[in-house]
Parts: sequence; C-alpha cells; structure tokens
Amino acid sequence: MFYATACYLHSSSPKKTAEFLVNTLGFEILSTDPIPLLSNGSLSLRLVRGETPAILELQCSNIEADSQALLQYANMHKCTEIVRHKDYLEQHLYCDVGITLILIKPLSEDDNNALLPLPTALFWHGSLIEKAQYILKSTPLAFREKARQSMVEKAEYLAVDEGGLEALEHHVMQAFVQITPPFQHQTLFESMKAQGIDADKYLDRLSWDEAT
Repeated sequence: MFYATACYLHSSSPKKTAEFLVNTLGFEILSTDPIPLLSNGSLSLRLVRGETPAILELQCSNIEADSQALLQYANMHKCTEIVRHKDYLEQHLYCDVGITLILIKPLSEDDNNALLPLPTALFWHGSLIEKAQYILKSTPLAFREKARQSMVEKAEYLAVDEGGLEALEHHVMQAFVQITPPFQHQTLFESMKAQGIDADKYLDRLSWDEAT
C-alpha cells in the first residue's frame, strides 16, 4: 500500500514562496535540504524551482472574509470576483511571489436552498416526503444527514411493525420525535405546524419545558 506524503509545487522563487506560505498561510518549514519541505499539518509541499505557475487551492468557511483578509497582504492581487458554481463558490488571487490561490467555499444544501432526497424503501403517503424534507431543515446542518437516515429508518420500521407497506403521517412524525433531543422539541413542534401538521398530536410542551 502506498501513502501520498507531499505535493511538489513549482515556483520561480522557492525561497519567497516559502516565506509567503509561512507568514500568510500558517505553514511550517520542516526541512530545506535538498528541497524545501513545508507543512500546515494536513498538507505537505515540496518547493521546486520552475516556471510552471504555482497554484494552491484553499477551502474557506467564509470566502468573502477570507479573501479580504488575504488581500491585506502586500503584493496580493484579486484575479477574479467570487464566482458561484452549482456546489461551491470560487475566487482566484495572485501573489507576486509567484503563487496563485484558488479559494473554494463548498455550498451546503441550505446555501442552495435544496431539498435532498430521502433514502426511502417504502411508499410514503401523499406529500409526506416533501413535508419531511422541510421539517429536516430545522435540524442543524452538521447533524442533518444522520437525522435524515435515522428518521426514514424509524418511520418505515413503525410502518412495517404495524403490518403496512406505506409510511403514514403518524409514523413519520413519531420518528421525528424519537430522533430529536428534547431540548429541540419546540423547534420541531414549530416546524411541524409550518407544514400543516397537528403537532399537538405528537408533542407536549412539557417535553421541552422539562428539558430546559
């Protein structure tokens, strides 16, 4: 088995590029002989002299703020405005030390206002799938994929346990209640009501008052 340990980055001035990476992007010089080796803990780079432009892609959490911060450094120039693609935002910057930075900000389902499909195995009655997709948007993004999977599994288990092959409203709403921590029940209650669900059938105010 092989493991990738470092990428080679061409630069017309490896020394200046190394200084830029250390001073601006938080890299550390690990060795200089025979070829400079730098690392930021997740990416290792060897700098070699060459005329091929050095290009480094950086993933950002806030591309607007990160771009403005980088542009405060001397000799940093904006090559493009921020461009929106289907799944990410992108902007190119250039530094006079001979390196182009490609800033990337992945777009979440919320950024795209998307309703992701549910991994269903049974038929779901009426508009339940769409209602469930909207209710799921009240789940924090970091936990949503797991919640999506767990909710579908529980709803369909409840349906089959009752001897049916179709997920009905009470199966889906009970599944939501089971997978949602009590301190988030009020948010769930409001999300159900927003989708025209009689939330009082599935949640009691005490369930979140006692959790706070």
